[in-house]
Amino acid sequence: MSTFTPTLLADSLRRLLPPDANKLCVAYSGGLDSTVLLVALSQLRASAGYELRALHVDHQLQAGSARWAQECRRRAAQLGIAFESLRVEVRARDLGIEGAARAARYEALKGALRGGEVLLTAHHADDQLETVLLALVRGAGLRGLSAAPPVQRFGIGWLVRPLLEFTRAELEAWAHAAGLEWIDDPTNEHLRFDRNFLRHDIVPKLRARWPQVARSATRSAAHLTEAEQLLDELAELDWQRVGVGQCLDVSKLRELSGPRRRNVLRHWLRARGVRAPSTRRLAAIEFDMLASQADRVPVAKLDHAEIRRHRDLLYCEPARPAISQEVMSWDTHHELALPGGLGVLRIEAVPQGSAGLSRARMPERLEVRFRRGGENFKASGDAHRRSLKKRLQEARVLPWWRKRLPLLYAGEALVAVGDLWVSDAFAARAEEDAVRIVWADRPPLFAPR
Repeated sequence: MSTFTPTLLADSLRRLLPPDANKLCVAYSGGLDSTVLLVALSQLRASAGYELRALHVDHQLQAGSARWAQECRRRAAQLGIAFESLRVEVRARDLGIEGAARAARYEALKGALRGGEVLLTAHHADDQLETVLLALVRGAGLRGLSAAPPVQRFGIGWLVRPLLEFTRAELEAWAHAAGLEWIDDPTNEHLRFDRNFLRHDIVPKLRARWPQVARSATRSAAHLTEAEQLLDELAELDWQRVGVGQCLDVSKLRELSGPRRRNVLRHWLRARGVRAPSTRRLAAIEFDMLASQADRVPVAKLDHAEIRRHRDLLYCEPARPAISQEVMSWDTHHELALPGGLGVLRIEAVPQGSAGLSRARMPERLEVRFRRGGENFKASGDAHRRSLKKRLQEARVLPWWRKRLPLLYAGEALVAVGDLWVSDAFAARAEEDAVRIVWADRPPLFAPR
């Protein structure tokens, strides 16, 4: 049974740190684990040439949290280590208090990391065991069961967990021998939290029967991480086959086996910032998108995103609020922010003779409306008036964006449709000064094929 020492920590860091990395930033809570990590690193600092910094996250969930932050600052100063405290707001929502605190903590640490720094956290083998057990009872897949990886990309840098091969008992034995003091968070004793229940009630029983259970779980998690990497590589190969732009080809998806299809679906969703759905939810999405009739445009809402099928392609885009039919007045001397995250409109001058709107015939104030149906106009360059509906279909504007296009009016005359078309009545002639409409941050309106 190995015992923690700074020398063994140095060996772990040599294996895990990116080449030439010497700027280390420790996530320092003041508890046993992070105190051991910080103090041991301070002992290695001179010989290894490390630059050290400590980051403390104050979740503001305990009455004494501000006092704990000050105590951490004092101890870092004693070690001659730069210190920064980060205060966060924890909003439980659907993650629960533990999950929300973890999300807020990592977001704060990610934002505080400097260029060239590697963030070190003090997760150990017992943490891995608890994570694997929690993943098992929640029915997690490989990604959850593989627990915390030793090294991963993190913000502008890397996150490294150099203590995963050590148990909490080993860290505590070294801390006592070194005469260290640390902060004990009283909430760590509250058994209503799942992790605490495992730590105090279940893990001791497992360890009594199988003393090496924490290391065994860490080993299993490493095997599962490799299996997950293989699935990711397979998903990337399948993505090359079924991907069309940022979409998925439904016909080619159907050619894959069920497990490979679901694997590439999860891969596609994660790449778009969407959390992988449950097995049941993914099966429902798979059925809705692949089995419904070809003339339908099914939609599934998932984690603040919307998945749609249109003309044999799957799309995944951020969910957007409904658009009001209220008319907006636009002073064209200024930018206009469109509702629902649809971007910004502004007017720019273009050289005389360029395509655009006549500066002289365009009013300084326009009305911005959204489609109600039945609109038609003669666009610049067209011989006849045509319905906007037909024009949008021919241009392959996606159905869910057609009612979100800003229509610019002068009175009851349609001047332009976003930055897509301008009315012939307002189009600049060869001898006229012209302006153009710029639709900044325009959403992806068009089907890729």
